[in-house]
Amino acid sequence: MSDSADARQTGPDDAARRHFQNPYAGYAFAREQRIFRDARGLWYATRYADVDAILKDRRFGKKAPPGTEHRLPIQQRMDQSDRLAVLNIDPPDHTRIRGLLTKAFSASRVEAMRPVIRALVESILDRHAARGRMEIMRDYAFPIPATIISDMLGIPERDRDRFASLSNAIIEFGSGIPQGVDEAAYRERARQATREFDGYLTEFLDQRRAAGSDTDDLTNALVRAETEDGRLTRDELIQNIRLLFMAGHETTVNLIGNSLVALFSHPDQLQGLRADPALMPQAVEEFLRYDSSVQQLPRVAQQDLEIGGQQILAGEMVICLLGSANRDPAVYDTPDRLDVTRPFVRSKSFGGGIHFCLGAQLARLETEIALGTLLTRLPGLEIINLAEVQYPMNPFFRGPLALEARWPA
Repeated sequence: MSDSADARQTGPDDAARRHFQNPYAGYAFAREQRIFRDARGLWYATRYADVDAILKDRRFGKKAPPGTEHRLPIQQRMDQSDRLAVLNIDPPDHTRIRGLLTKAFSASRVEAMRPVIRALVESILDRHAARGRMEIMRDYAFPIPATIISDMLGIPERDRDRFASLSNAIIEFGSGIPQGVDEAAYRERARQATREFDGYLTEFLDQRRAAGSDTDDLTNALVRAETEDGRLTRDELIQNIRLLFMAGHETTVNLIGNSLVALFSHPDQLQGLRADPALMPQAVEEFLRYDSSVQQLPRVAQQDLEIGGQQILAGEMVICLLGSANRDPAVYDTPDRLDVTRPFVRSKSFGGGIHFCLGAQLARLETEIALGTLLTRLPGLEIINLAEVQYPMNPFFRGPLALEARWPA
């Protein structure tokens, strides 16, 4: 094989890896184009004002209007057929299902969880403090949100590792098909992970119905909505519980990891936050902006329209690049600089409009307590693989694969 042929074979994959390691340089270039289209026919919105407008605009939705599905890439067409979770549907079904979930994530209910989250975080650190080292993503960032959402859903402790493993498998398949992998086999593994996850949920829900439990958890509330007044179908119930678990831990795990990478890469900001712990809620907003755990959100035009000087047809998909919007210099001064005292401008990391993240306040609170307790309990903490941190090749979720930490035991 010639050198040029070898470069053609490996070059795109290498370029993709570099992008996922640090997408922000590419975003800066993309913002110069504002709204652009790729070879698959997908549009991309890069600037804060456009992303904000699209996410709030009812002319954009989640599914293609009837008769326009041919304008979506083939994979998006396949994915649209069986999506019933609140994240993936439009009104009126979205309004009905979100109304059933909102109470569990109200500001007062989340704030009442503060002592529970703090006790959990302290107990995790109690198990590791004397060792003098841990892998933060696995040993610390993961169990915090995974335990909290499991408690909210009433998932038995014996099943939580299995639940999380299946959830992570589905998320991994959502990152796209790696180069050189058999596409049919890859998709079948993804479907198998989903079938196994949903099979477990079916058994779990059947047990709940048979037991007639009256515990005050979110799953019981949703089961009652299905069995007593028909506000949920069986498939809607399963898909929304699956979504709540996956979204309820994956994004916060990555937010904690991204925040620590940002902080330890900026020693002056770390020192300032340690000197003034009261800055932590404001700092969490900056971490969200600086390196979002969710990098993009798709929307589908419901009618022909123009945005950013581009004509977009009904049924065409626009990818809102949240990570790019969060670094837009038209909105943020020196956007590539981490500043935990930055004046508040809400980032787009939790989306916007009717699909604004249900668990946003819970993610903020978990991250605030996780970071604050870690820095207080382990003042000598250092991340020893900071210069070699690796990120998955996932266009939607961004977070370090591993963070090796140590401290004086």
